[in-house]
Amino acid sequence: MEDVTMLKYDIVIIGGGAAGLAAAISAKKSGIDKILILERESCLGGTLNQCIHNGFGLEIFNEDLTGPEYVEKFIEAINEMNIEYKLDTCVMEFNSDKVIKAVSKSGIIEIKSKAIIISTGCREKPRGLINIAGRKSAGIFTAGSAQKFINLEGYMPGKEIVILGSGNTALIMARRFTLEGATVKAVIEILPCVEGNKKLIKECLEDFNIPLIFSHTVIDVQGKERIKGITIAKVKNNTIIPDTEQEISCDTIVLSVELSPESELAFKAGLEIVPFTKGIKVNENMETNVSGIFSCGNVVFIHDKVDNITYEGYRAGENAVNYITK
Repeated sequence: MEDVTMLKYDIVIIGGGAAGLAAAISAKKSGIDKILILERESCLGGTLNQCIHNGFGLEIFNEDLTGPEYVEKFIEAINEMNIEYKLDTCVMEFNSDKVIKAVSKSGIIEIKSKAIIISTGCREKPRGLINIAGRKSAGIFTAGSAQKFINLEGYMPGKEIVILGSGNTALIMARRFTLEGATVKAVIEILPCVEGNKKLIKECLEDFNIPLIFSHTVIDVQGKERIKGITIAKVKNNTIIPDTEQEISCDTIVLSVELSPESELAFKAGLEIVPFTKGIKVNENMETNVSGIFSCGNVVFIHDKVDNITYEGYRAGENAVNYITK
């Protein structure tokens, strides 16, 4: 078996989304040169690349930008500063000694770092964790996967859409589906109130006459190979109210219910996880319970604004530099 060469860096950042890029730029500006970003996707920027709507950068840049425009400013800075990054590289594990094992197209990589910054972001809650009954029919998507299909890959997931959840992503996707020619039959929210921004409710639902149904959830899915419709029912105190069922015909369900920090790697490495949020526990310096390992962004807790994620990245990068130079 071929020996694996140990690479050495001052700071390694796991995750090349908004938080990771901000951390790298901050660390570089603070005087550290040997920085490496590890990103499992084929480009930097994370989910911002698929967020083609505007509303980003109002605080950081005092501009109203789309997601790709926002992240491009950081990627330009990364390239101008000659900060090294590896794409298509998946971190398999790291430990308290700050040794990272990753795999890429070229094989297994081992890296020894003086400090690590974890910025792995978050993931969407899949259908299996939402307990929706029915067969494993085609036509069930998370909001993020549907967004990626439409905005990045040019595919329409369906023609008649029901969206479960009323957060900002759900509202934005309701508008996006409509603009692409689909019919959004309803946005369904289990709570008695909307979770998303009031401004988005008007711009994404009211302006397009999309129904918003409160205190309901999906209890069954019809269709064998492809979804043909769903059954919803009224909910009170997390309990289905009998005899309130109604059917809605559709060929696609989009789940936009909950995001969860992607903290599995951190947990395996012995980092402390906050039970309620499932995010990595950090102190005021964005440092974890393991000295020299920092974290920032949605892997700490789910943020409403990317500007706040960016500020956290700046802070994590600066404090990682303080750690290795003290």
